[in-house]
Amino acid sequence: MNKLPELLAPAGDFEKLKFAIHYGAKAVYLGFSEFSLRGNTGGFTEEELKLAVDYCRSKSVKSYVTINIFAHNRDLTDIEKHLEFLSDVRPDGLIVSDPGVLRLVKKITPHLPVHISTQANITNYESALFYQDLGVKRLILSRELTLKELEEIRKKVSLELEIFIHGAICISYSGRCYLSSFLTYRSGNRGVCTHPCRWKYYLLEEKREGEFFPVFEDDKGAYIMNSKDLCLVEYLPELVNIGIDSFKIEGRMKGINYLSGVVHTYSKALNAILKNERYDTEKYLQELLSFSSRGYTTGLLLGEQKFYDYNFLDKSSRMETQIVGVVLKKISPTLAEVLVKADLKKGDRVYFLTPCYEDKPFDIYSMKKEGEVIDLARNEWHIEMEIPEYARELDIIRKKIT
Repeated sequence: MNKLPELLAPAGDFEKLKFAIHYGAKAVYLGFSEFSLRGNTGGFTEEELKLAVDYCRSKSVKSYVTINIFAHNRDLTDIEKHLEFLSDVRPDGLIVSDPGVLRLVKKITPHLPVHISTQANITNYESALFYQDLGVKRLILSRELTLKELEEIRKKVSLELEIFIHGAICISYSGRCYLSSFLTYRSGNRGVCTHPCRWKYYLLEEKREGEFFPVFEDDKGAYIMNSKDLCLVEYLPELVNIGIDSFKIEGRMKGINYLSGVVHTYSKALNAILKNERYDTEKYLQELLSFSSRGYTTGLLLGEQKFYDYNFLDKSSRMETQIVGVVLKKISPTLAEVLVKADLKKGDRVYFLTPCYEDKPFDIYSMKKEGEVIDLARNEWHIEMEIPEYARELDIIRKKIT
């Protein structure tokens, strides 16, 4: 095999961007929080965005800027100004979903490639051909497509195709709702909606029997369903053979432990395909369980999403490891400056997320802060620490959760 799909990772901020690239991402997506459906993240300022695009370019990594909100009139002036700025920054692509925003992109930045966001819900090849006729470069296909449907679209269109392979699954957006399908097995997306969104609901607290509380929806939405997270590592070989151009990981709001580990595992899996080595699905799945998730599902890739693909007990994420430090700078082959991310004690057993050494334990036996020997290091401290020779700068240090 001569060419692998691009591994595309989220970059919620500059720190995450660096870790994504360090662990094998060949492209990143990033943007202003106001325009990219991530209003709760810090995002990038214009100055930071330019620096981020330049940094990616210096590492031969592609950068895609998200402008994928469904814009209202009040947003258009700011979007125009943002596009004028991006015209000079020249990222490798703009991710959009709104036809009005696409029109502005064609007018203001016709020299920048356009990627159509998954929010456009492209679920058939005629929709794909529609965007192909408009001259876009890439389609980020809907998460609802099966392997067979992906293959059919690939045969019909010549532009680049991107799919999500890992991360949280959104249940609905605007009229694209799953609630009717979930409660009554009649899909609103197929014209047979039973309108359960208009039914009256109450919340019953476990220890207050008989006390009913109304359920309200705020401007961020209502939390109704809790799908497990998408994980398609088992099906990467089939997706590669279909001819998908880019594999996307969700998670601009996730931490660097999740981002580094997930990118690292998928990068390793893709390299195994490239080199025609043994594809160890069980190992990859076990590694991915180390990082924050709600459990895993293949979503609709194989057809209907099953009842057991939902977690009805709680919405919390679980993980088997936590990040306890980052190697900032190697002072010598076995000594480094480390940024502590959780309390570290002398004698703690840790693991460095280094290729081929992820499962090799290392016991902490020497730490110093400002030249003084210490037995305990606190979160956010900068310390000097003995490390294994194989550890690299920017490698994260993890500890198993017991």
